[in-house]
Amino acid sequence: MLGNRTLKFQTTWYEKFPWVHVSSELGGVLCFTCVDATLQNLTGMAKYQEDTFISTGFKNWKKAIEKCQKHEKSDAHRISISNLISRKKSLGVDLQLSKQNHESQLSAQKALVKILSSLQYLAQQGLAIRGKETISGNFNALLQLRGSDDDNLKTWLERKTSYTSGAHQNEMLQLTSHEILRNICYDIKSSSDCSVFGVIIDGTQDCTGREQESICIRYVDGNFDVREEFLGLYELSSTTGSTLCSMLKDVLIRYQLPIENLRAQTYDGASNMAGKYRGCQAEVKKLQPLALYTHCGAHVSHLIVSKAVQSAAFIRNALDHLQELGKLYKSSGKFKNLYLDLHDDVVDHASPGRLKPICPTRWLTHSASIRAFLDNYEDVIKALGTASAEFGTNVASRATGVMKCVSSVSCILGLLAALPIIQCLEKFNRALQSSKVTISGMIESAGVVGRELQRLRSEECFKSIFDDAHEKAAKWHLDPLEIRQRRIPAKYAGDGEQLVQSTEEKFRSEYYKVLDSAATNLDHYFASTDIDLQNKLASMLLNGEFHADLVSWYPELSDNLKISLPFFRDQFHSSSVEGYRQIFKSMNPAVRAMFGEVEALLRLLLVSPASSTEAERSFSAMRRLKTWLRSTMTQQRLNHVMVCLFHRERLAQLKPEELAEKFVGSSDSRPRIFGRFL
Repeated sequence: MLGNRTLKFQTTWYEKFPWVHVSSELGGVLCFTCVDATLQNLTGMAKYQEDTFISTGFKNWKKAIEKCQKHEKSDAHRISISNLISRKKSLGVDLQLSKQNHESQLSAQKALVKILSSLQYLAQQGLAIRGKETISGNFNALLQLRGSDDDNLKTWLERKTSYTSGAHQNEMLQLTSHEILRNICYDIKSSSDCSVFGVIIDGTQDCTGREQESICIRYVDGNFDVREEFLGLYELSSTTGSTLCSMLKDVLIRYQLPIENLRAQTYDGASNMAGKYRGCQAEVKKLQPLALYTHCGAHVSHLIVSKAVQSAAFIRNALDHLQELGKLYKSSGKFKNLYLDLHDDVVDHASPGRLKPICPTRWLTHSASIRAFLDNYEDVIKALGTASAEFGTNVASRATGVMKCVSSVSCILGLLAALPIIQCLEKFNRALQSSKVTISGMIESAGVVGRELQRLRSEECFKSIFDDAHEKAAKWHLDPLEIRQRRIPAKYAGDGEQLVQSTEEKFRSEYYKVLDSAATNLDHYFASTDIDLQNKLASMLLNGEFHADLVSWYPELSDNLKISLPFFRDQFHSSSVEGYRQIFKSMNPAVRAMFGEVEALLRLLLVSPASSTEAERSFSAMRRLKTWLRSTMTQQRLNHVMVCLFHRERLAQLKPEELAEKFVGSSDSRPRIFGRFL
């Protein structure tokens, strides 16, 4: 208080002097740096210390700027700053006393980082880490190779405890995989205010016959990119619906993903997964009714093909004959070489194309097998005839039987009739294997397939196929196609003239059965899930319809959507969910904030997986990892390596130095060897 003036502390001094600290007890200002240095006895070298800024508190506001500038330039203040920085960078008293120990710890740190990076490289490439003996494995060989260019690593590996044992490998792999999974869970939770997600579960058996269940999560990140992430494999002794549901619940708890945010689930059509009452999807709905179930579209297309081709005997038999040819080609190396070397003596004649066996579990191989056979038909018959006449008893008898079957016009007609149907459904299958496909996109694609099947069900289409089969039969000198006319008993037909069915009519009726079966199953499989509810959600965004009962069901939606949705549709236009995703992706954040309700609706549509192909890809990776030569791999090690292999991009972003620091900090004895990472 100065007469008629009142002076006080100015908050702008915080910016001019960052070390300023106001003490309410003293009613003045202290120097935070000098006080901290004094408490740690780091100001012994300072000749002149200002008690005003250390203990009593500075209160002369009239000269505050002048005195603060003077204190900031004082030797005592500078010494305090210097000593505090030195203390922060201090490595401990023992290392200050022993420079040699400090250098030893730095060498140990460099060696540990190289050990970790070598292990990450092998996991990233899916290579075996150890061999039959530890010293003969890829991990040890890679370290020895890197040690030939690094004397420090070479010396470290000669130690008795080099931290390269199997137990240490498992610990390092666990640290790496857990860090990757932690980053995935962080991305899911930080994607939006309502971090909803969907799950994909599928199962298979490994090479030892153990049941492995793959779990994947589908979510939309903050940049509006749809992501499907593999979380791990889980070994189960039972695959009932309740067991699978318990496993899913346990996984979500482990990764701190609330089941309240689960909005979609996609599995194959097995009864333990899709069962209406006791399947996994039914058990999950008891815990979260909002988790809508969708039958994997890729599995649907495969099932449709499998059931449709069984409807017509001539198509079913033709595919079976082609399968037997593929087995002969695959199992007999002598026959394969004979077939491929048919034209070695002819310079201008190209070698025949390789035959492709039909695999019952691979979705996209049927049409390729049919085309390969038809394109090389003459060479196939020639090779089969030679094998039948010159090879041993087993191969010769198989070749004779296959040649007799594939030399008929009915076989050629069956393959030609099956080819357009299979190609149509294979394109549908291929389109659904992308993680960007939505449920509405899958339904629209199914509609296109249905219309194509209806187009194929015409006399013109079949006549074209029938004429093509006869042209090929004439070209390849095959016997003409004939059918046995079945005479109807007189007691049923009477004395009148019986109707004689032509060959074309007979096979056309069978061909129609295949198309009818495919169209019927296409509708049946999609109608048996919660796709109707998904369509209602999509209709609100695409058509502007408002379903109050559906909106009240979801906590992330509210009646405000009835107002914001027309406003949004007036400003932005698209005919698909993917189009609206692109709009939100390129939208300014301020504009996006205006349509929070619409964004929540769009996220609900995007997190629903259309297929379980991401889980199928994890099985392909598992079969590359756990082979008969690596069948003793434990479940934990398999899971850690699987995560590293499946998330190569995320693994490449991890820094070995940070993982090495965590590895050292997980034990009380390791800091004495490696010290602290700087």
